[in-house]
Amino acid sequence: MGAGVRSLVELCDELGSGVLRLGRGVLNAAGFAWELGCVVAVAVRHPRRVRWSSVFYYLDSCGGEAVPIVALLGALIGVILAFQAIVQLGRYGVEAYVVDLVGTVMVTELAPLVTAVVLAGRSGSAFAAELGTMKADEELDAIVTLGLDPGRFLLFPKVAALLLAMPLLTIISDCCGVLGGMVVVCSSLDETVLEYYFRTVEVIRPLDLFQGICKSVFFGYIVAATGCFKGLEAERDAQGVGRATTSAVVTAIFLIVVTDALLTMGFSKLYYWL
Repeated sequence: MGAGVRSLVELCDELGSGVLRLGRGVLNAAGFAWELGCVVAVAVRHPRRVRWSSVFYYLDSCGGEAVPIVALLGALIGVILAFQAIVQLGRYGVEAYVVDLVGTVMVTELAPLVTAVVLAGRSGSAFAAELGTMKADEELDAIVTLGLDPGRFLLFPKVAALLLAMPLLTIISDCCGVLGGMVVVCSSLDETVLEYYFRTVEVIRPLDLFQGICKSVFFGYIVAATGCFKGLEAERDAQGVGRATTSAVVTAIFLIVVTDALLTMGFSKLYYWL
């Protein structure tokens, strides 16, 4: 009986500690989001104060170096989606709608989502590791001691780079996904390249493109902000940096999926009104 009571007490204690940690984490994240928003607002009002060399550096490392993997994944997803669409729609004799499915799904959902997940693994983890290492080596303390603003010198260039890179990479993924679907459709069905192209142009509406680009902007901000927040919250040792890097990727992917669901519901209502 005593062991059962102790186990129940330990369970309640662990549950309470977990709730408190979650609450502190949410409050810290809200405070960081407010500070980061202030940094972005100041940069927008005073663009000459921005270290554009750092922005271009991160734009190259986060955007330019990610083009091959994003293009390859986009093409492969387009191929897979086309194959599955042919099999499933072929059961009902409506293979002609494969082009519609590949184009709209790639542009509105899969391209921005896959691109965001790739950058969460590449850039989000890199941001967390960089800032966590700087914190462990007391470089962040040195920056503050010198009277410099870490938000201006360290955070904003990363956020700005991903806000610029994510929509461009999403467009590349869109194009590669549509091309991958075209290869499958033109080789498996009685359809020419020109027919596929004109059908895709007809099906994809401007609102579909806007939905994908809008999602990519939100996803870029989430990846950058999460990576920076986890890096600044890391413990001052190698294990702390590793945990922060892992947490940055997991948290970013979770927030990306949640945000994608919310935006999809919002755009579905917008489609209904239009």
